[in-house]
Amino acid sequence: MVISVCEKVRNHIPNDLSFFILSKLPLKSLKRFGCVNKTWSVFFENPNFMTEFCNNFISIPHSYYNDASLLLYQVKWNHNHTYMSFPLYLLSGERFENKVKLDFPNPFQHDNPGYYILVSGSINGILCLYDEDTIILWNPTIKEFKVIPPSPVDSLPPYRAIMKEIHGFGYDPVRDDYKIIRKVDFIQVTDDDDDHHVIPSDAQWEDMCENYEPFWEVYSLICNSWRKVDLVLPTCCSEGSHYNNDLLYLDGMCHWLSISYGQYGEQYLVSFEFTNEVCCTTLMPTLVFLDTDPDNVLHPAVVLLNGSIASILGYTTTFHISILGKLGVSESWTKIFVIGPLSDDIMYPIGAGKNGDIFFARKEGREPICFDLCTQMIEELDGVKGAYYSKIIIYKESLVSIGQINH
Repeated sequence: MVISVCEKVRNHIPNDLSFFILSKLPLKSLKRFGCVNKTWSVFFENPNFMTEFCNNFISIPHSYYNDASLLLYQVKWNHNHTYMSFPLYLLSGERFENKVKLDFPNPFQHDNPGYYILVSGSINGILCLYDEDTIILWNPTIKEFKVIPPSPVDSLPPYRAIMKEIHGFGYDPVRDDYKIIRKVDFIQVTDDDDDHHVIPSDAQWEDMCENYEPFWEVYSLICNSWRKVDLVLPTCCSEGSHYNNDLLYLDGMCHWLSISYGQYGEQYLVSFEFTNEVCCTTLMPTLVFLDTDPDNVLHPAVVLLNGSIASILGYTTTFHISILGKLGVSESWTKIFVIGPLSDDIMYPIGAGKNGDIFFARKEGREPICFDLCTQMIEELDGVKGAYYSKIIIYKESLVSIGQINH
C-alpha cells in the first residue's frame, strides 16, 4: 500500500506546476511533451497558458544574442534619383541613439563602395557582401575581407547572359568551413539586348540553339573554389522580398522563402544544410479570413525571433507572428502574437532585434520604427533617418580571421 501511494505521488504532477514548467520550454520541446499527457496537449488552447508562454518566449534571453549588437543597413537615393549610397551603422543605447558609421571594404578602390548584405545576421563575426559582379566576405571587427574568386561558369557561354542568384551563406560546423550557395541560370541573348550582347553576324546556329540548363553551385572558403552540386531546389522568391530580407541562417542551415514549390501558389520555407548539402521544405502559414482582400495581404517575411524561425504575415497594418516548432512539419507553426492595427504608414518588417523587438519600414522613405513585443509600444529610432530601403542585422564581434580559414 505504501509503495502504491508513493508511485501515485511520484507519477502525478499538479496542473499548476506543469503549467509553470511547460510555459518556459522552447516550442519544439513543448510540442513533444504534448504527446505525454492529454491535458498538456491542449495547453495551446488555454489563453492563460499562451499569455504566459509568449511572455516567457520574449523575456527569457537566448544565447544567440549574447554579446550581440545591431547593424542598420540602408540604401539611399539622392534628391534626383541619380546616385545611390549604402550606409551601414552600428547601433547601441536604450533607444538606439548611439550610431557609428562603418566603412565597407574597398578592394577595387571605388569612389563610393557599396554592397548588399546577405542574411539577417553575421556568422561568427563574418558578413557576406555582394553586388552584380562581386562577392566579399568581411569581418568588420578586424577589418579583414576576402574577394571570392569567380566560378568556371563566369566564362560566358556563346550568346548567353548569366544570372547568378545567391540563396545562402553559412557555416559548416563539421568541416569548420564557410560556404555560399547560389543558382546559376542562362538567358538567351537577342539582337535587341545591350550592345555588349549583340549576336555577331558569323554566329553559328548550333551555338545559338544549344540548351544551357540552370544548376546550383557551392563555394567553399577552405577550398577557395566553386563546385557544381547535383541538386534541384526551389528558388528564392524575389518579388516583394526587399533585397533578400527573407534569407536566414541558423545552426548550420540557411533558409529562404519560395513560391515555386507546391501547388496553388503555396509558399514554402526552404532549408539547406551546409554539412550534408541536403534540403527540406516547410509549408508556410497563411491567413484565413472570409473577408480577406488579397490586395491587402502583404508579402510574408521570415525573421529570427529570440533564436526561433518566425513568420510574419501582414494584412493591411495588422501583423500575425508565428514561430516554427520543427522543420518540415507545417503543423508545428504556432501563432504567438498579433500586433496592430498599426499606423497607416507602416509597410513591412525589416528585421528583429533582441528581447522581442520587431523593426518596420515606413512609407515615403520615413525613418524605420521599432515595435517592442514586451511593452506593445512603438519606439522611434533616435537619430536614424529614413531611406529607400532599410534592414536590421544581428552582429557579433569576432576575431575570426578569414585568411587563416582559407589556408
